Amino acid sequence: MSVVVIIKFPGGKVDKFKEAYARHADTMTAVSAEARGKGAIHHMFVEDDNGDMMVIDEWGSMAEFDAFFAAQEDIKAIVGEIGLTGPPTAASYSVIDTTDRF
Repeated sequence: MSVVVIIKFPGGKVDKFKEAYARHADTMTAVSAEARGKGAIHHMFVEDDNGDMMVIDEWGSMAEFDAFFAAQEDIKAIVGEIGLTGPPTAASYSVIDTTDRF
């Protein structure tokens, strides 16, 4: 059963994130490819009501996500450029397989 993981980056404003992403676009593309190879099913960046950047991922399991994220130094370096006011937090939710899921 897969999991949806929502990662919040407090104080990580979208405009600063977009600037950092543009500087590291090739690295982010490589990180994405690595994630897919290690169990990522879906991945997207979103903006919350406060203008902070968040990530919504779907992974095969929480263990796959944890192993990938813990070892991913490129992400940590890029996130360090966006002015966080606290550490990222992750929450996971098990996906319920139903016939109407898409």
